[in-house]
Amino acid sequence: MRVTVLQSGIWQTNSSVISAGGAVLVIDPAYFPRELDALAAAARAAGQVAAVAFTHGHWDHVMGHAALPEAPGGLSSGLDQAIATDDPRAAQHLADARDFDGRWYVPRPHGHRWPAARRAIADGEALALGPLTVRALHLPGHSPDGLALRIGGTVWCGDYLSPCEIPFVDDAAAYRATLARLGAELTDAAEVIPGHGPRLTAAEARAIC
Repeated sequence: MRVTVLQSGIWQTNSSVISAGGAVLVIDPAYFPRELDALAAAARAAGQVAAVAFTHGHWDHVMGHAALPEAPGGLSSGLDQAIATDDPRAAQHLADARDFDGRWYVPRPHGHRWPAARRAIADGEALALGPLTVRALHLPGHSPDGLALRIGGTVWCGDYLSPCEIPFVDDAAAYRATLARLGAELTDAAEVIPGHGPRLTAAEARAIC
């Protein structure tokens, strides 16, 4: 497995390109047009892009999916349902992106939208990425639609365990439960890639838990 992490100029937001056996997964495509051009080029150079996954629905993690239109969006079942039912929270994520782009003159030629082709991922589900297995964990608390992905010893956990981001809590009880679940998950992990900030060893991430 090869993992490349590109970091956006906004909030040190991480976008990851994971490749194995010619298959590629992109996690949290962010954010500015030039950054997305570089992300798409890196992904296509690594192989065939099988999916673009979101760790949650906040606008800084999702708007770049249009840079890879050939790939369906992989997302938690909660976020998929919110999009399908026109939940106001899902609409607000897009509105927040439009507001940010408008204030900072960020061109978004494909507009502000969710991917038309989506794949809802259940808690505990295992998915194939070439020769690898991607395991999913639902992580509510920061947002109701949080999703962690684990491949081998590496865990992508979205907006948890960042050493540089102030925790934003949507549901305190769910947030505490998620931290406990992550702490248990990391006992046999090697690396954690949070949504913002540097890559961490599992020990460094557990210290934040």
